[in-house]
Amino acid sequence: MANPRVLDGDYVIATRQAGPRRRFLDSLHAAFDSEPLEDGMAHPAERVIAAALESGNRPAVLRWIRGACLDSNDPAFATGVLLCIVRRPRLGDETWRAEIVRRALAADDVTVRDAAQAAETWGDAGLRRVLLDHADPVPWLGDYARGVADDLAR
Repeated sequence: MANPRVLDGDYVIATRQAGPRRRFLDSLHAAFDSEPLEDGMAHPAERVIAAALESGNRPAVLRWIRGACLDSNDPAFATGVLLCIVRRPRLGDETWRAEIVRRALAADDVTVRDAAQAAETWGDAGLRRVLLDHADPVPWLGDYARGVADDLAR
Protein backbone atom coordinates (compact mmCIF):
# COMPACT_ATOMS: atom_id res chain seq x y z
CA MET A 1 0.00 0.00 0.00
CA ALA A 2 1.31 3.45 -0.89
CA ASN A 3 2.23 5.93 1.80
CA PRO A 4 -0.89 8.12 2.23
CA ARG A 5 1.31 11.13 2.93
CA VAL A 6 2.91 11.06 -0.51
CA LEU A 7 1.67 14.18 -2.24
CA ASP A 8 -0.02 12.86 -5.36
CA GLY A 9 -3.09 14.49 -6.87
CA ASP A 10 -5.61 12.16 -5.20
CA TYR A 11 -4.00 12.73 -1.80
CA VAL A 12 -4.11 16.51 -2.19
CA ILE A 13 -7.81 16.39 -3.09
CA ALA A 14 -8.59 14.02 -0.21
CA THR A 15 -6.68 16.21 2.24
CA ARG A 16 -8.56 19.34 1.16
CA GLN A 17 -11.81 17.48 1.73
CA ALA A 18 -10.71 15.98 5.05
CA GLY A 19 -11.72 17.54 8.31
CA PRO A 20 -9.39 19.76 10.32
CA ARG A 21 -8.35 16.93 12.67
CA ARG A 22 -7.24 14.72 9.79
CA ARG A 23 -5.38 17.63 8.16
CA PHE A 24 -3.64 18.37 11.47
CA LEU A 25 -2.57 14.75 11.99
CA ASP A 26 -1.48 14.39 8.36
CA SER A 27 0.58 17.58 8.68
CA LEU A 28 2.25 16.26 11.84
CA HIS A 29 3.04 12.93 10.17
CA ALA A 30 4.48 14.76 7.16
CA ALA A 31 6.62 16.94 9.44
CA PHE A 32 8.06 13.89 11.22
CA ASP A 33 8.60 12.14 7.89
CA SER A 34 10.49 15.17 6.54
CA GLU A 35 13.00 15.65 9.33
CA PRO A 36 14.26 13.74 12.38
CA LEU A 37 13.45 15.17 15.80
CA GLU A 38 16.61 16.24 17.63
CA ASP A 39 17.11 17.53 21.17
CA GLY A 40 17.53 21.27 21.31
CA MET A 41 16.64 21.79 17.64
CA ALA A 42 13.43 23.35 16.33
CA HIS A 43 11.29 20.92 14.36
CA PRO A 44 8.63 21.51 11.67
CA ALA A 45 6.07 19.62 13.79
CA GLU A 46 6.32 22.38 16.40
CA ARG A 47 5.17 24.88 13.76
CA VAL A 48 2.26 22.60 12.82
CA ILE A 49 1.20 22.46 16.48
CA ALA A 50 1.59 26.22 16.95
CA ALA A 51 -0.44 27.01 13.82
CA ALA A 52 -3.22 24.64 14.87
CA LEU A 53 -3.36 26.17 18.35
CA GLU A 54 -3.62 29.65 16.84
CA SER A 55 -6.41 28.57 14.47
CA GLY A 56 -9.16 29.55 16.89
CA ASN A 57 -10.19 25.99 17.73
CA ARG A 58 -7.87 25.53 20.73
CA PRO A 59 -10.05 23.08 22.77
CA ALA A 60 -10.37 20.73 19.80
CA VAL A 61 -6.65 21.02 18.98
CA LEU A 62 -5.77 20.12 22.57
CA ARG A 63 -7.95 17.00 22.24
CA TRP A 64 -6.22 16.09 18.97
CA ILE A 65 -2.79 16.58 20.56
CA ARG A 66 -3.76 14.42 23.55
CA GLY A 67 -4.93 11.68 21.18
CA ALA A 68 -1.71 11.86 19.16
CA CYS A 69 0.44 11.64 22.31
CA LEU A 70 -1.42 8.54 23.40
CA ASP A 71 -1.60 6.78 20.01
CA SER A 72 -0.71 3.20 20.98
CA ASN A 73 -0.90 2.15 17.31
CA ASP A 74 2.02 4.43 16.40
CA PRO A 75 4.37 4.82 19.38
CA ALA A 76 7.04 6.60 17.31
CA PHE A 77 4.48 9.25 16.36
CA ALA A 78 3.23 9.52 19.95
CA THR A 79 6.81 9.93 21.17
CA GLY A 80 7.51 12.66 18.62
CA VAL A 81 4.38 14.61 19.51
CA LEU A 82 5.14 14.30 23.24
CA LEU A 83 8.66 15.60 22.72
CA CYS A 84 7.34 18.55 20.72
CA ILE A 85 4.62 19.58 23.14
CA VAL A 86 6.87 19.57 26.20
CA ARG A 87 8.84 22.32 24.46
CA ARG A 88 5.76 24.58 24.67
CA PRO A 89 5.55 26.27 28.06
CA ARG A 90 2.21 25.88 29.76
CA LEU A 91 0.38 24.16 26.93
CA GLY A 92 -3.17 23.37 28.04
CA ASP A 93 -3.71 23.53 31.79
CA GLU A 94 -2.04 21.59 34.59
CA THR A 95 -4.80 18.96 34.67
CA TRP A 96 -4.51 18.39 30.91
CA ARG A 97 -0.72 18.09 31.14
CA ALA A 98 -0.88 15.69 34.12
CA GLU A 99 -3.40 13.48 32.30
CA ILE A 100 -1.15 13.18 29.27
CA VAL A 101 1.88 12.34 31.38
CA ARG A 102 -0.05 9.83 33.52
CA ARG A 103 -1.48 8.05 30.50
CA ALA A 104 1.81 8.14 28.55
CA LEU A 105 3.60 6.61 31.55
CA ALA A 106 1.09 3.75 31.37
CA ALA A 107 1.90 3.05 27.69
CA ASP A 108 3.26 -0.33 26.69
CA ASP A 109 6.03 1.27 24.66
CA VAL A 110 9.16 2.24 26.61
CA THR A 111 9.97 5.18 24.28
CA VAL A 112 6.57 6.74 25.01
CA ARG A 113 7.10 6.32 28.76
CA ASP A 114 10.57 7.82 28.45
CA ALA A 115 9.27 10.79 26.42
CA ALA A 116 6.54 11.44 28.99
CA GLN A 117 9.20 12.27 31.54
CA ALA A 118 10.47 15.13 29.39
CA ALA A 119 7.38 16.94 30.69
CA GLU A 120 9.58 18.04 33.58
CA THR A 121 10.27 21.10 31.41
CA TRP A 122 6.75 22.27 32.23
CA GLY A 123 7.78 22.41 35.88
CA ASP A 124 4.33 21.52 37.20
CA ALA A 125 4.42 20.55 40.86
CA GLY A 126 1.50 18.16 40.20
CA LEU A 127 3.63 16.16 37.79
CA ARG A 128 5.86 15.22 40.71
CA ARG A 129 3.05 13.14 42.23
CA VAL A 130 2.28 11.55 38.84
CA LEU A 131 5.93 10.49 38.48
CA LEU A 132 6.22 9.24 42.06
CA ASP A 133 3.02 7.18 41.66
CA HIS A 134 4.45 5.50 38.55
CA ALA A 135 6.25 2.18 39.01
CA ASP A 136 7.99 1.43 35.74
CA PRO A 137 8.81 -2.21 34.93
CA VAL A 138 12.12 -1.06 33.41
CA PRO A 139 14.47 -0.29 36.33
CA TRP A 140 16.46 2.53 34.71
CA LEU A 141 13.25 4.25 33.61
CA GLY A 142 11.82 3.99 37.13
CA ASP A 143 15.03 5.54 38.49
CA TYR A 144 14.77 8.30 35.92
CA ALA A 145 11.15 9.03 36.93
CA ARG A 146 12.19 9.37 40.58
CA GLY A 147 15.06 11.67 39.57
CA VAL A 148 12.71 13.86 37.54
CA ALA A 149 10.27 13.94 40.47
CA ASP A 150 13.13 15.07 42.74
CA ASP A 151 14.04 17.83 40.26
CA LEU A 152 10.41 19.03 40.29
CA ALA A 153 10.54 19.30 44.09
CA ARG A 154 13.29 21.90 43.88
